[in-house]
Amino acid sequence: MIRSMTGYGIGRKAISLGRVTAEARSNNHRYLDISLKLPKKLLSLETRIKEMVKAHFSRGRFDISIEIDSEGKGQFKLEPNIEVAQMYVHVLETLKSKLKLTGEVSLDLISREKDVITAKEVEGDIDPSWEEISRVLLSCLEALEAMRRSEGKNLALDLEKRLKRIIHQMEEVKSRSPSVLEAYRKRLLERLAEMIDGMEIDRWRLHQEVAYFAERSDITEEVVRIESHLKQFGQMLESDEPIGRKMDFLLQELNREVNTISAKASDVIISQKVVEIKAELEKMREQIQNIE
Repeated sequence: MIRSMTGYGIGRKAISLGRVTAEARSNNHRYLDISLKLPKKLLSLETRIKEMVKAHFSRGRFDISIEIDSEGKGQFKLEPNIEVAQMYVHVLETLKSKLKLTGEVSLDLISREKDVITAKEVEGDIDPSWEEISRVLLSCLEALEAMRRSEGKNLALDLEKRLKRIIHQMEEVKSRSPSVLEAYRKRLLERLAEMIDGMEIDRWRLHQEVAYFAERSDITEEVVRIESHLKQFGQMLESDEPIGRKMDFLLQELNREVNTISAKASDVIISQKVVEIKAELEKMREQIQNIE
């Protein structure tokens, strides 16, 4: 079954690093475009995460974020900020000198000031946690894929409905086509009869004119190609492969053949059916822009 490019998925699980939340959104895009939002400690996993997405999907714009709530499990180290400490000492010594104050600028005094001592999280090797993180991400991507399949099912139902309408309209065009030639022959005879006013009609010349019209207005080839394209499109609706681009190409070909029929047809009813078919093709084209 075809898949939409629109979807959402989320995965959550408590692992050794803390509680991991993976969230993914996807929308239609001509190619595969992946945007990641990761905490600093997971930046080294960017390539692996993108490879996982590529293994599941072929088209779409993906926005994926992973968050880790360490719940105080992270390790930290304290570091002195020598530059800031020197600035505090300089300022305090200046105040002491200018205002003729007493007392020493001590370590106890400086250590109380903001940013003199900072706490930094210790970044350890994230590789041992990749297997756990990948399982959370996989759960997220599977949820996303399930939604894309569900959306794809709805798209397939709509496309199938429109496909049946076009097939029905093409049957009417086919059945109407032979009568167009006969109607032209009758109109030609009537006009000739009016023009020659009782004189004998040149049957051979009439036959030539009708044959020329039949050749110029014959839509058999176009009808055969359209029927073939419609059959292929129906088969694509059952495909589990990414077929959005193929569908788009096929609809372009269908539209081209229908335009040719429109140019050849000298019949009001056929022209009306062509307009209806083109309207359905345009609606189908809008829908397939969101098919993977």
